[in-house]
Amino acid sequence: MDPIAAARRRRKRRVTDENRKRAARACNRFKARKSKCIEASGGICQRCQANNLTCRFEKERPSSRDSDSLLPLQNPVTAPPSQSTTTPQQDISIDSHQTERVLWPNFLSRLREAFSLDAMSSPEEQDMHITRPKALSLPAQSRLKAIIDSLPPKPVADFLLSVCIKHGVDIFFYFDQAEVIDELDHFYSNPTSPLRSDPSFVCLVLGIFALGSHWTPLERPSNSPPTLQTEECDPGNVFFRQAKLLVPDIIERSCLRSIQACFLLGVYLMPLSAVGSSYIYMGLALRNALTFDLHQSSDDQMLDEREREVRRRLWWSIFSLERCTTIKLNRPRSVDAAIIKTPLPAPLPSLDKAQKFDNIQLQISYAQLIMLTAFQNQSTESTKPTESANVEAGLEDWKRSLPGDFDLDNISPRDSRYLAVFHLYLNYYYAWIAIGKVSLTTTVRTTLQHHLSQEFQPFKIDVTIERLSKSCVKAARKLLQLFEDLARTGNTARFSFTDFQGCSIATIVTLIAGILERDSTYVSRVNFGINCLRDMAAGNLTAKVGVRFVETLQSISNEAAYKLRQSGNFSDELQEDSESLHPSAYNDWAAWLASQQQPQTNHFDCPAERDTTDVFALASRESSAPDVNFGNLQHTGEDTEWNHRDVQGLEPLSATTLLMQQPTTVSGPLVVPEYDFTSAIYSDDQNFLIGLTGLDVLDFASYLTQLD
Repeated sequence: MDPIAAARRRRKRRVTDENRKRAARACNRFKARKSKCIEASGGICQRCQANNLTCRFEKERPSSRDSDSLLPLQNPVTAPPSQSTTTPQQDISIDSHQTERVLWPNFLSRLREAFSLDAMSSPEEQDMHITRPKALSLPAQSRLKAIIDSLPPKPVADFLLSVCIKHGVDIFFYFDQAEVIDELDHFYSNPTSPLRSDPSFVCLVLGIFALGSHWTPLERPSNSPPTLQTEECDPGNVFFRQAKLLVPDIIERSCLRSIQACFLLGVYLMPLSAVGSSYIYMGLALRNALTFDLHQSSDDQMLDEREREVRRRLWWSIFSLERCTTIKLNRPRSVDAAIIKTPLPAPLPSLDKAQKFDNIQLQISYAQLIMLTAFQNQSTESTKPTESANVEAGLEDWKRSLPGDFDLDNISPRDSRYLAVFHLYLNYYYAWIAIGKVSLTTTVRTTLQHHLSQEFQPFKIDVTIERLSKSCVKAARKLLQLFEDLARTGNTARFSFTDFQGCSIATIVTLIAGILERDSTYVSRVNFGINCLRDMAAGNLTAKVGVRFVETLQSISNEAAYKLRQSGNFSDELQEDSESLHPSAYNDWAAWLASQQQPQTNHFDCPAERDTTDVFALASRESSAPDVNFGNLQHTGEDTEWNHRDVQGLEPLSATTLLMQQPTTVSGPLVVPEYDFTSAIYSDDQNFLIGLTGLDVLDFASYLTQLD
């Protein structure tokens, strides 16, 4: 056939231009799957809207009336803004509907596989969901608008987001950083942005600001003087008070943003109320994630690989932190690890390269560390020596498998990876303490009973128990060395539950082990640990009480050690020890925070403005045993291992041991800050203090009951 005639035949239309109708366009997601796509208002298709998916449309092709070209794609005409997506900021979708996810598609996929059919489900199967409108009520809209109007200006918002990413993301995945940066820019630059009508997004942003506020002291320029608002109070409280007003609006929204918002709020609250409010918010995030099937290996054909990986990383971050926290607080595990079907996080270049702080290897290593203990029995039986061998071997293999660049000595203290790698090692040594806790208490208690009893009793400690006890003490020593480096590099932060609890448990293990044995570095290690705790407790009333708690344990340890040596038949052998943010950004943040807290002085007083004794009664009581430095009875020289580091920023210990009295002995009215989530007298505070300081990990009560 003549080429010209063939071209004319191809161009011949059966329907005249006047009667032609433009075919409905499909979004990129369903165009690739050749599935039905119906565009809704705002440039978002109905299926993406119902499933809370990002919806993108390609630019429109010009019609034949606009161009006679045979290749219209080579000369595209810009479509109207309402029908075209040209920038990442315009690719914003909003979940204005709530979707009740049903299990039919997953079940049908497994049924197809059982019948040896193709796993690809049909559009009819994928459309099996129930959608119902979730419009905000008028009071909710007014509340949301008031909260949006109170948000900080764009420079402060950018600063807090950057601080959260740099210091707060750590070894977790909270959100897609590139996506949130684009969305926040669109939120501030476009007054008509649909994000301004989404309480889940606003709550997520408030959670980011609150968590980022915890770490702002690390970005204070050296020439900028500390202020009361930023250094002694909880600066993130101004955002949390707004965020918790939105929780009723987001709690029933089955979308990733609502899960992320609850997760961030739970992380923010950990140093303030790990057993109370934080535990509840973490539970909300975990159960919402279960409802959203994040723990399952999704076979939803509407999800691309990037979205699948985001879901995996979010699940493993929530599960890992929740599991680690329950171990540290000696709480029941919420989720059986056996039900988890989704694989561990994995590198994905298209996602990782877009992140401002790429921590995927840290996420993987942390999830692997948590899984080493995920299948352990929840009772004390799991920490008995006969059942710890597998965990010990797993921990050693895990440490050997770490990437070579996970070396703190080769990471700049200003690098975002420094704190993240620090916390990875902290949790590693914490695991050793957890599996050796029973052996340590067994060794100390058995030795005390033998030497202090009037009647002679056989004295023998199993070699395995003795080995695990030494491993526990060694891990505590390593932890204190990590915190020594943290203080030396200026990375000690307030409002960090992980840091405070890690330093506390290391100090407590050192004190307990010191009942039996104190070498030449014992006093230096204990003093450093307690001083470091005091430094981290600034601005946190409950943490300050926790420091007194550890100081009280120090007096008990001294008394037990003194009594043991006074028995006359015990002698211990001393053993020798073999990118920064612009300074103006911080100043803008400090100025804005001061303006926000100035009119609220009468309602939200900072605990640092008054002495702690105004809140609860503390009585100084002399210990029944003198404060004897047993280790230095023979070693009077300076400590060559622990005193060469720079720890000038830590205050010296007071000479008097301060003890807490029971609430019944408190004289005078109790003054509790309105924003403080745990008072100093409620019964739950005892549980929180035990968990915060790490005593709950040692589980004295349940173990001693077994020995009686």
